[in-house]
Amino acid sequence: MSQKPTGEKTEQPTPKKLRDARKKGQVARSQDLVTTVSLLGVIAYIWVVWDYMFFKFVEMLDIVAALHGTDFSTSAYGAMQAIFDVAVVVTLPLLSVVFVLGVAGNYFQFGSLFAFENLKPKIENISPAKGLKKIFSIKQFVEFLKSLIKIVFLSVLLFFVIKDAIGPYMNAVQCGMQCLMAVTSSMLLTTLLFTALAFAIVSALDFIFQKFQHRKELMMTKTEVQREFKETEGDPLIKGKRKQLAQEMVLSDGIERTRNATAVIVNPTHFAVVIDYKPEIAPLPLIVAKGRNLHAHELRNEAEKHGVPVFRNVLLARSLYADSDVGTFVPDEWFEVIAKILVWVDKNRETLYTEPLNHGVIDMEGGNFLQ
Repeated sequence: MSQKPTGEKTEQPTPKKLRDARKKGQVARSQDLVTTVSLLGVIAYIWVVWDYMFFKFVEMLDIVAALHGTDFSTSAYGAMQAIFDVAVVVTLPLLSVVFVLGVAGNYFQFGSLFAFENLKPKIENISPAKGLKKIFSIKQFVEFLKSLIKIVFLSVLLFFVIKDAIGPYMNAVQCGMQCLMAVTSSMLLTTLLFTALAFAIVSALDFIFQKFQHRKELMMTKTEVQREFKETEGDPLIKGKRKQLAQEMVLSDGIERTRNATAVIVNPTHFAVVIDYKPEIAPLPLIVAKGRNLHAHELRNEAEKHGVPVFRNVLLARSLYADSDVGTFVPDEWFEVIAKILVWVDKNRETLYTEPLNHGVIDMEGGNFLQ
């Protein structure tokens, strides 16, 4: 089997890539989820104040009817005033509910975010080729599919709701206003509840899709990961963090750190170097322990007992042991090799760190590594 091309985006986005994307406003966001949350709020609001809303509507009709026979300018002004009063009383609280829940729906998805990057005009956005690419993208196809499902569902729902309401409405006309009110409220709430149910299903699926699509768009090539490692290495903040971690390493136990490490590199019998990569703690792989002869054997055994993968690479193990101190990041010249280890770990993470390993040492010098 041949290796995958280096230009192929096979690597998960690094924390730095995710942070940079967030600064630009590039986050996983489902508009359908926001719409569904707002719709549920509207239904709850209507359920609570329905009687009051219906009363205000009837009151408005009575006012308009009482203006019959008066001067046109007077009646027109009175009618508009009555309609405006009802609209303000009913609509303003409803709009407030929609606004608050819209903000809450967005906050639930990606927290507090103010990205002014999206407000800047970009000349590439007016490119016809880029516009066509967006139109025929998988994202637009999914949006079209969601809209089609909603239209079909709402059409079928309205057909059955109206069909079932014709008989009760005919009887309600003879019964009076109270019966009309009951039939109307029942029909409206049935429509809203079934609509909310359909929207909830669509928005849940869309939320999952948006998360997946966002992650896919930010995937990186191996070269990009290596370049980011090198760029981050020169950051003064990273150098300060390195010094702090080195001091902590000296004071703690190497065997204990091995249990929670990412990988161990051996030569395979005389040297063992333990590396750890936790992006939330440090942006680069860190050497957390190393040993020679008996101590190397102890580190390797501890790693195997706790499901930490052990990699055989004679040159890498000897070089890291001789040239790197505990508490320092891996040297620049070994970034590419360490990146391969992290790729292997990421692909096999489900089988690691939970129980003793049964596949032994992973030979990096063999021809099938990462293929």
